[in-house]
Amino acid sequence: MKTKFTDQDRNLVLKELEKIQKTSLEQIKPSRKLYKDANGLFYLISGGTEDWHGINANIFEQLQDYDKEGAFVVVKKFKTKMDICVGSLSVLLKNKDKLIKTGKGDYQFHNVITEDGLYLLEIPDLYCNKVAEIKLSGFGKDLSRLKEISKIINIEVQDNTPLTHSDIQAKLILIGSYLNYRTYTPDRSKQSIYGVLGDLCSEKEIPEGSIPALSVETVRFVDVIWFDEEGYPTHAFEVEHTTDITKGLLRLYQIHKLRIKMFVIAEEISKNKFQREIQKNPFSKIKEDFIFKNYQELDEFFESVKKFSHVQEKFLNN
Repeated sequence: MKTKFTDQDRNLVLKELEKIQKTSLEQIKPSRKLYKDANGLFYLISGGTEDWHGINANIFEQLQDYDKEGAFVVVKKFKTKMDICVGSLSVLLKNKDKLIKTGKGDYQFHNVITEDGLYLLEIPDLYCNKVAEIKLSGFGKDLSRLKEISKIINIEVQDNTPLTHSDIQAKLILIGSYLNYRTYTPDRSKQSIYGVLGDLCSEKEIPEGSIPALSVETVRFVDVIWFDEEGYPTHAFEVEHTTDITKGLLRLYQIHKLRIKMFVIAEEISKNKFQREIQKNPFSKIKEDFIFKNYQELDEFFESVKKFSHVQEKFLNN
């Protein structure tokens, strides 16, 4: 369940805006959304976790004779941060009749998130640029978890130890965890040389709400998945140790609309087959989205993380 946009959140936003604008903001009561700065400019501030917002009709009545430019501020609250986006208040006022009218006579709008801000679905010309980001407390790196992962990564393994499918999954999980990704595998009970896979992962289940319902059942069977702090999937890995590469590609293909980086991890000898398979339907349509990495490349990545974790611990503990 998403958390609400609280009074504490609003106060954080007000302080950030005052710092950016180098002014003070005074609330225009009784509204909690309308403010005025020391120069007499109005700020309409709407915040929330959803993609829609409501504006009381009384606010527009207060602003009906306002002929100066002002700031229309939309705050998008995520689990770990708040994005502050600012657009033109005058454009909103001129186009308020395009907004959705509720049965009580108030107004609603929907925002569409972009890479550097958002725009209003009902007024596409009203673009709000992202001007600041507020990190929410309690979501930084878990240093105790990081230290634990570092110890596991640095477990000594004999060079001639044959790796199993689970060992390769474990390496992917450990790398992801050390890089601060949330990690998941469906093979929670499987044993690796680094421990039980379920104990190595940060997630017991797919993060709630991060993946459309139609894709969840497919995603559940991908060998390893990394998620960002918000719980959105970023990287998917299929380990083809002794199994057919085609099956792994099919699982990845079924989730390609998630805009996730898709990797096949296998012996170098399997690369030719991988390249042949992605030329066939249905893979050929998105062949550039599939990435092949061999075990040596994975080992190099793992060893670099292992070396960095050792250097980091030595430096910080001195």
